[in-house]
Amino acid sequence: MKAKYFLPMLLAVPLCLGVAACGGGKNPQKPIDGTAWELKSPDQSLKMQIVLDNFGSLTYTVVKDKTPVVETSSLGFELAEDNLSEMLVFDSVETQEIDFSYQNISGKHATVDVTGSETKLTFKGSSFYLDVTARIYDDGYAFRYGIRAMDDSEGTMQVIAERSEFALPSDSTTYIQPYKTNTSKLSCFSYEEAYTRKKAKSLAGRKISMPMLYQAGDTDVWSLITESELIGSGFYGSFLEEQPENEGMGILQTVPSPAGVQQDNDMIAYPFESPWRVASVGSMADVIESEIVEKVYGDVEYWKPDNYADLSPEEQETYNYDWVEPGVVAWNWLKNPGRQTDFTLHREYVDLAADMGWTYMILDGGWNSGLNVENFKQFTAYAHSKGVKVIAWCNALTDFSNGSASALELKLGNWKSWGIDGIKIDFFDGQNATNPTHQGEDVNTIKWYETIYQVTARLRMIVNCHGANKPTGERRIYPHVMNREAIRGNEFTSVDSTIIVNSLFVRMTVGPTDFTPVVKPYTKGTTMAHQMALAVLYESGTPSMADLPVTYADGKINDFYKAVPCSAWDEIKYLGGELDGYFMAAIRVGDDWFVAGVNTITERTVDIDFSFLGDGNYTATLFTDDASSNTQVTREDTTLTKSDSRSVRLAPNGGFAFHLVKN
Repeated sequence: MKAKYFLPMLLAVPLCLGVAACGGGKNPQKPIDGTAWELKSPDQSLKMQIVLDNFGSLTYTVVKDKTPVVETSSLGFELAEDNLSEMLVFDSVETQEIDFSYQNISGKHATVDVTGSETKLTFKGSSFYLDVTARIYDDGYAFRYGIRAMDDSEGTMQVIAERSEFALPSDSTTYIQPYKTNTSKLSCFSYEEAYTRKKAKSLAGRKISMPMLYQAGDTDVWSLITESELIGSGFYGSFLEEQPENEGMGILQTVPSPAGVQQDNDMIAYPFESPWRVASVGSMADVIESEIVEKVYGDVEYWKPDNYADLSPEEQETYNYDWVEPGVVAWNWLKNPGRQTDFTLHREYVDLAADMGWTYMILDGGWNSGLNVENFKQFTAYAHSKGVKVIAWCNALTDFSNGSASALELKLGNWKSWGIDGIKIDFFDGQNATNPTHQGEDVNTIKWYETIYQVTARLRMIVNCHGANKPTGERRIYPHVMNREAIRGNEFTSVDSTIIVNSLFVRMTVGPTDFTPVVKPYTKGTTMAHQMALAVLYESGTPSMADLPVTYADGKINDFYKAVPCSAWDEIKYLGGELDGYFMAAIRVGDDWFVAGVNTITERTVDIDFSFLGDGNYTATLFTDDASSNTQVTREDTTLTKSDSRSVRLAPNGGFAFHLVKN
């Protein structure tokens, strides 16, 4: 970041004139009659105000132009050792401008330019300092906490509650994924439920997962709340919940994930820095196209081990992450769940990947039952001879002694020596584990993710997390973590079109999404064109294609699936839609564009304006639903320019997909 320090904008009355008068610098003083600090986005449209009132309590508000986005909401932490939510004394303020850019290996944009501003406010409790760091960008805001002892000591503290609130404007409409355990054995949650519409006044008694999307009152302003930089924080994953004293008011407080078993999950090491509480804000296009979940990491480098300086030059090259290769994956489990020990089948999917120009194939659960290692090495050698890399499934807990780093390093080291190039690691939620000491988003499970990411980085193995929590921006420093489930995907064979459309508005916006699209739909809940569109719309570094080899051999669709994008998108443009209705977007990869849309139950016609195209002509191939069958598509080849527009019929539960190649 380029740092530039300046005075805070003070809004309270009577005004505190200057830093020294407000207690900044070396001689802090308690503010008189309250003090306020305001952050403004670079385009001046988004404003965040933080207020310390006369009683030493902190609140904040957020406004987009003149539209309230977050009404007066609390900030702070309550610890057993110190209450850092009231009787706080202002100590100091630091501010800086944010201006940097970074390159993605996989993500919504190949290049991300980041501008904004940061204000760090420090307050005194009785024995701890509380730092509140707030950032604001054109597309959203974020805040996090730092807690440190006044005597500079280290230790553990007991968290009673995080007091962060999001007070939604009156009459806001939310799209939430409620907590629902997915097994009778443990309290488990894998972020695989549907996103449903609820009024903000109807959220009492609900545990709400992040991300959560809402419309700010009766306006065209939207906001999506989630958390970032959870991995490495030493904290647990969080949900949102309305407290009993705020019933029916739409005031949501950040609370611990309800799915966990760790006994000391509230004991946190200090000095402590919390995950970011993050929200994208603006039009629906602003929210869909935002990468705020990842850019709050700041101008950082990819992860390197502590002993990096002592490594050989060859070993150091690992942490350039040049070995990380995004690519499409051939996955056979969905069509052949009982044949994972059949390596004749696996060779067929290696051949499929090679024929299609895809990068990977996956061996799923049970692949190593009764395994002959020498025969397996012959299989991986065959795959590599075809230019195909091998990903192997494993259970996050039971395969590694319920979270043993030494067991992880030993087993993955062996797998690497056998020719395995990455892992699909499942059941972080604790399913199938016996008496786990942690699971879900317990503190030690969050640390376990970090251990897995670091061991796999050292071994140059990519990672796809399943049975997992939501992405929290970690590929910003662990770029080999290129895919994630945390969605109700095609593994639930009857997933319907409304669930899919809403997940594109909410879940897809925060990170890679392993929906595992097929071509021929399982049920009448979607169509073939709908599934083809999903191969474009769900962003992922390693999207898993889940149909049979013979299906992709169909000459009508073969060239589309050979071209389907998987590496870092150069850009995404949201083209329109409605929650519970339909979703459309355009994705650019190099000079090519992919334009796709999916629909729910009501037939409609949508208009597509191609003004986003570059100059010149594009050869365009359009796939739409065949009116006679939900398992067939109609193909049309044409030429388009940026001056053109097209009307496309969307069948009930249907879709469309364009591939545009610049001439």
